[in-house]
Amino acid sequence: MAANEQVQKYYDALIASYDILTDAVARANERGLKVTQQFVADVARGQREALELGKKLAGEPADLGQFYTAVLEATTAAQGRALTFTQVAYQEALGAGTEARATVEKLVEANKETTQAAIAAAKSFATANPVADMFRRGAEAMQTKASETKKKAEKAAV
Repeated sequence: MAANEQVQKYYDALIASYDILTDAVARANERGLKVTQQFVADVARGQREALELGKKLAGEPADLGQFYTAVLEATTAAQGRALTFTQVAYQEALGAGTEARATVEKLVEANKETTQAAIAAAKSFATANPVADMFRRGAEAMQTKASETKKKAEKAAV
């Protein structure tokens, strides 16, 4: 029964490692989705502003003051969007690095537990397995026989 408990602990540790990995992948996916959504929103805003700029310029093409002001506003808005997107991407990259470090630490700990559980299960299995016991006795008998043969050879050499 002890072997079964050790095997259960081993599988529980494997499941815990799997859960850590799937959680990390889900968080990375959320981060990527956030950056992608920001990018799509910025592109849509930029397209809209470009169309509005074209509409303004087409309405009164001779008004140079309006042309200059509209282009300046559009350029400033585009720079603002680029800065905002860069900040979001940078924050997500920093967060991903922190999460990656935490995930690796969790995995190392989980792998220690998995290894300990595997060793305990193997020891438990080896002590409960009659074939392993027969193998151990056979190895001991071979060592004893080899030792006796060595002693006889040493006596004969003298």
